[in-house]
Amino acid sequence: MSEEKNKDNTVNEPISGYSTHEQITPQIIWELFKETDKQFKETDRKMQETDRKMQETDRQFKETDRKMQETIQLFADLEKEMVRSNKEWQEIKKELGGIGNSAGEIAEDYFYSALSKNLRVGAMTFDQIERNRHRKKNNLEAEYDIVLSDDHKVLIVEVKHKFKIYHLQDFYKEKIKRFKSLFPEYKNYKVYGAIAAMTYAKGVIDEAKKYGFLILTQDNDTVKILNDKDFLPNEIR
Repeated sequence: MSEEKNKDNTVNEPISGYSTHEQITPQIIWELFKETDKQFKETDRKMQETDRKMQETDRQFKETDRKMQETIQLFADLEKEMVRSNKEWQEIKKELGGIGNSAGEIAEDYFYSALSKNLRVGAMTFDQIERNRHRKKNNLEAEYDIVLSDDHKVLIVEVKHKFKIYHLQDFYKEKIKRFKSLFPEYKNYKVYGAIAAMTYAKGVIDEAKKYGFLILTQDNDTVKILNDKDFLPNEIR
């Protein structure tokens, strides 16, 4: 029987639009469904993995932020501690300075009192004694602890509770050599130097002898000279 023709002479095609060998079977649909389901599951797995990584990254960011906050707090606490420690150290230095000043004043009181009794140091005798002679002239300034003098000579005594080497260097190289410039009334006098202390740091006594200084220390209520008996002080020029 011949194919039925439409009025326009066209032949009716199968509804699916596929030829017989291209028809979609239930098996093909099932395979396509399984493949699509597999892809969905893989996509879901990747999304879950991405979400897990994002959560881990977020956790790391939070942990980093927490550590940064702890570090900031640590620095803040450290700064406070440094300020507190510095304040305490300044107070300690102030107290120690006060103790040092008091000790120095006690030493000056002792030697001034002892030397005032007879105005004599070793073989040298004097007419007068003065304490804390201070003068500033132009760019020069100095204070001399004890000054003994007569009509032609002056003995300048530098006093410390504990005499250290830098005290000696300052006295020899600076202070005693400024004396005549600051006190020109003594320009024709012979000037001698002496150091006095309750205790001496290592090396001070030997160095002072090289400079030709008299070296004094306490001996009960009198002054003891640590130089050799035949020692003669050098005139400071």
